[in-house]
Amino acid sequence: MSAIDTIIQKYLQGKTSEEENLQLQQWIRQSPENKKRLFVEKDIWDTFGFHSNKKNYETTPELELLRKRIDANNQKRLINLSRVLRIAAILLIAFGLGWATQNIPFNDNQQTANVSMQEVFVPKGQVNQIFLADGTRIWINSESRLTLPSVFAPHERVVKLNGEAFFEVAKDKKRPFRVEVNGQQIEVFGTSFNVRAYSNSNTIETTLETGKVQLRVGNQTTMLNPGEQSLFNRVAKQMVVSKVDVVTFSSWKDGRFEFQNEDLIEVFKTVERWYDVDITCDENTFRGMHFSGVIKRNKDARHFLELLNLTVPIHYEIKSDKILISK
Repeated sequence: MSAIDTIIQKYLQGKTSEEENLQLQQWIRQSPENKKRLFVEKDIWDTFGFHSNKKNYETTPELELLRKRIDANNQKRLINLSRVLRIAAILLIAFGLGWATQNIPFNDNQQTANVSMQEVFVPKGQVNQIFLADGTRIWINSESRLTLPSVFAPHERVVKLNGEAFFEVAKDKKRPFRVEVNGQQIEVFGTSFNVRAYSNSNTIETTLETGKVQLRVGNQTTMLNPGEQSLFNRVAKQMVVSKVDVVTFSSWKDGRFEFQNEDLIEVFKTVERWYDVDITCDENTFRGMHFSGVIKRNKDARHFLELLNLTVPIHYEIKSDKILISK
């Protein structure tokens, strides 16, 4: 077994050192084939782990594993959040699915002078998740950026999102949780919901699974109930609320994307982000067309193209990470 094979096996088991993580990061940058190989092996591992057994998944062993990885002697019971995020950034940015965790209760009397802003960016082709100190759990989708403070303020918890994320927010009546996305504010106390707000899209999509959220744009406020979705058009400044199948809009965090009569141009953008590919096509040719189907992370972009070809006769050409599609 080669040295890189050994590191891959250790990474899948969560046993790599910081130095090995850097070596693996350098290796996947050498070629698209290396990246694809790692993600395929990680998908297979996840299929038999978290994704296939999420109902029985317990966070405690994962928290302890990362705590030991950060503090080899396991002597300290309290770990500074900013240090965790710096270490987690190596894991999150380099690989497909990692856990960054911290379970320190916030100190409302803590001085805010030392608060710094932290940023977690997830590149194309990856899906990651993090745990916050208040118990909130966040899945971050491909090509998304989450900005948050190293310590939340005593009276509120605020994060900023550009892209897509699924939030399971820990309840705290004294400190509401707020997500800021492109001029819209989403305020919750203890709720699970999905937000899609990419900068190259004119819409902000908020889908509520449990609890309640209040959406605010300027002086306009809207309440969502479970099973409802809001679509806010940033150009027209209009919001539409409708009932939806929530699973369709949150399944990406479990390793698959479900499309139901989705605009084909938007589907192309999703495929680009998920598989880290560039799609070139004449948008006018496909404008107004829709797609329904399921794509999975442990498949490649060719699988999507074959599915699409069943409903829309197309011709495609794949060159490395570039795809040319014509009708």
